[in-house]
Amino acid sequence: MTTEGYSFIIPAYNDARGLSRHLEYFTACDAPVQLVVVDDCSEDDTATLIAAAEMPDHVELTYHCQAENAGPGAARNAGLELATREYAMFLDADDQLAPCFFDVMRLAPLGLGVDFVMFKHHLSTRADTRFTYDMHPVDRAFFSHRPESPFPMQQFRLKDRPEVLGTVNFPWNKLYRRDFLTDAGIEFPEHIRMHEDIRPHWQSFLRSRGFGVLYWAPPLLTHYEIPEGNRATQYVGQKRMGVFGELARIEAELLAHPDADRLEPVFSSFCSGLFDWMTGPLCSASDSETEYWRNQYREATAAFWSEAQVTKPQADTVS
Repeated sequence: MTTEGYSFIIPAYNDARGLSRHLEYFTACDAPVQLVVVDDCSEDDTATLIAAAEMPDHVELTYHCQAENAGPGAARNAGLELATREYAMFLDADDQLAPCFFDVMRLAPLGLGVDFVMFKHHLSTRADTRFTYDMHPVDRAFFSHRPESPFPMQQFRLKDRPEVLGTVNFPWNKLYRRDFLTDAGIEFPEHIRMHEDIRPHWQSFLRSRGFGVLYWAPPLLTHYEIPEGNRATQYVGQKRMGVFGELARIEAELLAHPDADRLEPVFSSFCSGLFDWMTGPLCSASDSETEYWRNQYREATAAFWSEAQVTKPQADTVS
């Protein structure tokens, strides 16, 4: 049964501090929300925090603990199965929604033929800096593409804006109609621990009737990418190898799309940029283990392009 309001799906692993911040935020808002916290077998006091939480009447708190640690993809899928509200959104435990999030969404509701809306975000590399007005270059370019700012929302079909596929594949920069996610079979792969957000990003656009872009709105979420510490963005190793199979699956679906000829160059460029990052900046260290994985990624990249049906960008080379 669908209930009015928003379901926020939050996979959590040892981030009680971030969850506490979410609880404070939603307690202070007045929108009808369901918080679906999927605990991926945390070893901190996440379960205690949720059990002790006293939420106002407009906030329904749904807690689920995984039987075993299975990664963020499995946690998000489990959370979606528990979501009951009209709209759904995925949040990381350490993200922060903007104070104006619900005010903006009230002005830009998802209408007929619009399956989800995409919005700007703050990208922060400092834990003490929330409002940066910065994004990755590809996202800045996308949101700066149009000089006008359609209000309240500009609606597109994928063939109108194929370059949107090349934006960074975040799971948290979109608000969905929940029934679109379930009816279209959008899901996160559960067999990989890295790059699990690429598939649902591409599936969302490839399977949608239309989507909205909130060009006019301020950034509605802060995402932290702290360069220090043990974070996924710095990881080098076997877990990244699964991305090549994921991209092959996406390619197969893209080539079956009625607008495949317009979408192929975007996919090819996306793959090229990802591979360049994996074999370049990610593996910039000079130790023997990094060198080993740099070579592994290069070999997998060469194998991918040898089997791909899309055209490899001319500037792309594998040394």
